[in-house]
Amino acid sequence: MSATEQTLPTKTEDYLRMRALATGLLLFMALLFVVALFQQETHPMFAWLRAFAEAAMVGALADWYAVTALFRHPLGLPIPHTAIIPGNTERIASNIGSLTQRKLVTPEGIARLVGSWRIPEELIEALLAPERRRALTYECAQILVRALNASEDATMQRMLRDIATKVMRGVSVAPLAGQMLAGFLGSHQRDRLLNDILSAVLEYVDANRDSLGRTVAEKLPWSRVLSFVKLDDKISHKVLDSVYDTLCTMRDDPHDPMRRKAIERLHELSQWLMHSGEALRREASLKEKLLAYDTLLQFLDDSWHRLKQWMLDDLSRDPSDIRTYLDAALADIGRTLQKDAALRAMLHDGVQGLVEALATRHSDKIGELVANTVREWSPAQMVETIEREVGKDLQYIRINGTIVGGLVGLLLHALALLIGSGK
Repeated sequence: MSATEQTLPTKTEDYLRMRALATGLLLFMALLFVVALFQQETHPMFAWLRAFAEAAMVGALADWYAVTALFRHPLGLPIPHTAIIPGNTERIASNIGSLTQRKLVTPEGIARLVGSWRIPEELIEALLAPERRRALTYECAQILVRALNASEDATMQRMLRDIATKVMRGVSVAPLAGQMLAGFLGSHQRDRLLNDILSAVLEYVDANRDSLGRTVAEKLPWSRVLSFVKLDDKISHKVLDSVYDTLCTMRDDPHDPMRRKAIERLHELSQWLMHSGEALRREASLKEKLLAYDTLLQFLDDSWHRLKQWMLDDLSRDPSDIRTYLDAALADIGRTLQKDAALRAMLHDGVQGLVEALATRHSDKIGELVANTVREWSPAQMVETIEREVGKDLQYIRINGTIVGGLVGLLLHALALLIGSGK
């Protein structure tokens, strides 16, 4: 059972108990009055008791009437200006909403409340404590699962296609490629990287010599005549051997003219990519050709489904790569917050400013929400709610009225005797 479910019966029971006590005290004073009334002739001291009980009943009845008139007609009689609350539900709802907006839920009050919270410290504790972080990671993963299951594949595919299209059209690849190439050519590792590239090409030529030989033979001038006299294979292999030897020389000799010429051409290419308008125009043309291919668009459409299914499959496993990543990311955030005081202050001020801004912007809606909620209550529900919340205190008023009335009765009786004895 929740704390709210436990509190409501307790408040109702306290109210009923105090109402029974106040009513019982009134009945007790009535009994005391009757006893004193019949005994005062025989025992004069009972006159004091009668005065106390008589005034106590007057006070108790007056306060009973006042308290009862708030919620209903006393004894069911339609006396004017009674049943005040059920007769004024609309005005009460409007006043509560206005009071909430103007005095209770104010931006300044909310800002002070949020300012007293230890938001960064609480967040750091949650992110660095393994058990609490594990629970937070699980909740984040569940939110992700629900979001994936709720997403429409067609909509997400269209969104992915639109994003990819905008990225491809918006990002200029040519200058970036030119900068990367220029960085490569200007690095200390240029010769080593170039040697690795040439070695990879040589390994490919070795591994595919026969197929490359056939390709070269087909491209030779007079290839059919050469094939007829069985010279095509020899010539193609000679060509391949020449290319192979040239590549070996370029790899092994740092001062080889062909190597230097290749590096110069690469420098020219990097500058062309970075600064030429022609490079940008060719890149744009190539992008449009790529985007016109149905195969590429279908790949983009299928990518979302494959990504979604992979994420769902991973999140259903234990251990999960995504949950592991989330846990590590949350831990990193916690450690960063712990070390960076400026970031903690920015987080605290940011949350406080956000809540204050929302409260300022929507304070009228908060008051309207409270007013509309109260308006939806029936008169009986409003009476029951208010009576449960403050009824116990109102019964204390009845009890106090009984006791104070009795004491006033004693004082008046004493004054009457004092005045009478002075005549």
